Amino acid sequence: MNGIDHLWVVICACFVFFMQAGFICYEVGFVRPKNVVSVAIENIIAFVIATLSFYLVGFAFMFGATRGGLIGTSHWLLLGLNGNYDDIFALYQLMFAGTAVTIFSGSMSERTKLKALVIAAAVTGIIIYPIYGHWVWGGNYIRQSTFLESLGYMDYAGATVVHSTAGWIALSGTIVLGARKDRWDENGRPRRMGRSNIPFAALGTFILWFSWFGFNGGSLFRFDDQVGLILLNTNFAAASGVVGAILTTYLFARDQSYMEAVFNGALGGLVAITASSEILSPWQAILVGMITGAVTVLASMLLLRLKIDDAVNAVPIHGFGGACGTLLCAVFADPGELSLASRGKQLLVQLLGVSVNFAWAFGMGFLMFWILDRTIGLRVSPEEEEKGLNIVEFSDVASWLEHLKDEHYENLTQDLYRTIRQQNIVLRRQADLLVATQEQEREKIARDLHDGVGQSLVALKINLGLLSRRPEDEQLRRDTEKAVKMVDGAIAEIRSVIGNLKPAELKRDGLSKSIRSLCGKLEPLSGVQFHCNITDTMPEWAETEELNIYRIVQECLTNIIKHSEATEADVNLLALSDKIFLISVIDNGRGFDMQSVNSGFGLTNIRERADMLNAKMVVDSAEGQGTRVILEIPHGRN
Repeated sequence: MNGIDHLWVVICACFVFFMQAGFICYEVGFVRPKNVVSVAIENIIAFVIATLSFYLVGFAFMFGATRGGLIGTSHWLLLGLNGNYDDIFALYQLMFAGTAVTIFSGSMSERTKLKALVIAAAVTGIIIYPIYGHWVWGGNYIRQSTFLESLGYMDYAGATVVHSTAGWIALSGTIVLGARKDRWDENGRPRRMGRSNIPFAALGTFILWFSWFGFNGGSLFRFDDQVGLILLNTNFAAASGVVGAILTTYLFARDQSYMEAVFNGALGGLVAITASSEILSPWQAILVGMITGAVTVLASMLLLRLKIDDAVNAVPIHGFGGACGTLLCAVFADPGELSLASRGKQLLVQLLGVSVNFAWAFGMGFLMFWILDRTIGLRVSPEEEEKGLNIVEFSDVASWLEHLKDEHYENLTQDLYRTIRQQNIVLRRQADLLVATQEQEREKIARDLHDGVGQSLVALKINLGLLSRRPEDEQLRRDTEKAVKMVDGAIAEIRSVIGNLKPAELKRDGLSKSIRSLCGKLEPLSGVQFHCNITDTMPEWAETEELNIYRIVQECLTNIIKHSEATEADVNLLALSDKIFLISVIDNGRGFDMQSVNSGFGLTNIRERADMLNAKMVVDSAEGQGTRVILEIPHGRN
């Protein structure tokens, strides 16, 4: 290597280091404001732990002299490096280790103890990441043959070594840890959790996209004409990944936001092309990105169905994206670029490497998090999660003040809700009392009419009847018979009023039967033919609501008989939906001019009752075309 090559690798190492800024922006944008401080500082601490653990031990396990192709055994504490390029190589590899350690912590955001993440970062930097890395890249520093590399396994810049390893550790962590509080509702449907700043997450995505040029470009370890192809393929895969993710969301996940598809697709495409950006053509890179973008969306849907809560979609992007890109390397790369002569054999070896990666990273990650959970505890308490880790882990004053403000607002809201609820109960009781009082008054009026005026009229009728039997004065007899008929009419009217004041059938038979019975009684008396279309399955009306509905229909039928000169009428009581109930009374009578009539015909009474029911009311009539009274009554119960 010459000086230009050394400079190129150093520049790319700085690009990869800048990924840490991208991860912070991306993850901070996706979590709730009460956890942004926690996520940002955890990322810094994770890189610090990665630096120390990987340099002191992990580098030796990954790049030291191999023992059986399984683990490195030299260069502890970076001793034995020859300087010059060796130091540059160590710096570059540290940035990769830092990336692997940072990724999984994001998926476990908002509910994980800091000390548990610190220990997990150290174990990952010392054991999990470097040992699998030795199986694939152990010969990159010392010329030697290691486990998967000897079989012909291909992973150019770490689609599995870095990204899938971190993704499967994230999967194990989220399973042991459990979902965030209130992530799923009582019916098992996922709730959309709050985001602090999506534009900030978009900035993080662009920083990662930019930094990936160093991730892939520097892995060539030289600066020549091939660098241009690597960077071009990297860009193509990210762009086509977005297209694949959006199309898949449109076809299979229409209830999900396209916003997440954009992020998943771009980062998933970048992860996937990491496996083979140096050997694919641009159109092949486009296909890899598009397919992987689709896979990330489907993987995200799978996690939701399994009720696995990944706060930043690290598992779909890095775990599934890295595995997909590694397998597609064998599918799309030209045969001459493959390590093995047969595309089928190469695909089998790639599948073996991906499977080994999952078994190792997920298995070791699960064991690590299970031990942490059983010893120091992996998760904060529900109360601490509710406050937010900004306060719990870092005592952030601004977050604490914001929490107190939110808590105060929430208490005020709850107090206001309780007050309104109590007032509603009081108002309902008062309304019920008012209706009961009205019914008592109606009963009193009915008794007075029956016992007082009614009985007097009956007595008058008897006396007039006796008088009409005297034939001496023909004119007197005729006048007496006429008076008897008038008394009969008055008695019938009083009986009708009494029946209206006290609808006993309503309480006994319910709304449906009582209205059918009312129509049946009025039909022979009035000559109007009533067509009833009334549902038997009524909403659970309150007593006052039921009485008002009965009175409205009764008033409409009375108007038809008295004023419309109709021969037929339709009476409909039906549920339009689970929230709206329909009442319509339509006759074929003479109608009236709506412009000249604002009240009368019982319209004022009907409107008052409609307002009590919070109903939408329409009265439509025209001379010679009949009348329609239509009400839509809300009846949903919360």
